Amino acid sequence: MTWVDEREKAAQEEAGSGYFKIQEGDNRIQLLSHCAPYALKWTGSRYEPAEEEDTNKSWKGVCWVLQDGVIKSATLPYTVVKSIKELMQDDDYAFDEFPMPRMVNIRAVGAGTKEVVYNVIPSPKEAPVAAETLKELATKPTPEEMVEKMRGTEKKPDYPEEEIDPASIPF
Repeated sequence: MTWVDEREKAAQEEAGSGYFKIQEGDNRIQLLSHCAPYALKWTGSRYEPAEEEDTNKSWKGVCWVLQDGVIKSATLPYTVVKSIKELMQDDDYAFDEFPMPRMVNIRAVGAGTKEVVYNVIPSPKEAPVAAETLKELATKPTPEEMVEKMRGTEKKPDYPEEEIDPASIPF
C-alpha cells in the first residue's frame, strides 16, 4: 500500500506547484510582477475569454506571485487587484516597482462562490525577494504573454503557405 503514500506526496507537490488559487481563509503571497488585464465572460456554465464586443465582462489580473517560497502564476480577482493598487498609493505601504516589497494576506470568505468576499491585509514588515527567486522570475513569460496564451492568441510560428512538393526536398 505504498502507492497511497506516493499518491499523497504527489498531491502535495501538485498543490504546491505552479498555480496560485485563492482558498478559503488566509492566503499569504508576495506580488512579484505587475498584473496584466484579462477579461472573461460567463457562458452560463463556465468562464471563457471575452471578446471586445462582449458585455458584462469579469476582469482579472494575471501576474506572478511568491507563495511559500514558490513562484506561481496567478489570476487575481479585480477586487484584490484594486486593493493592491490602493496599497501602492497608501503613505504607509506605497511602492511603485515590482516585486512588491512586502507580503499581503488575501483573506477569503466564501471562496469558490460568486458571493466570495476578499480582504487584502498588508504585512507591516518588508520582505526582500531572494536573488535566486528574481533570477528564476526573469526566465518566466511576462504577464501579457501569459494572457495571450490563456486567450489562445499567442504568436504561432510562421510556416510557408505554399504547398511543398515532397520531390523537391533534397534528402
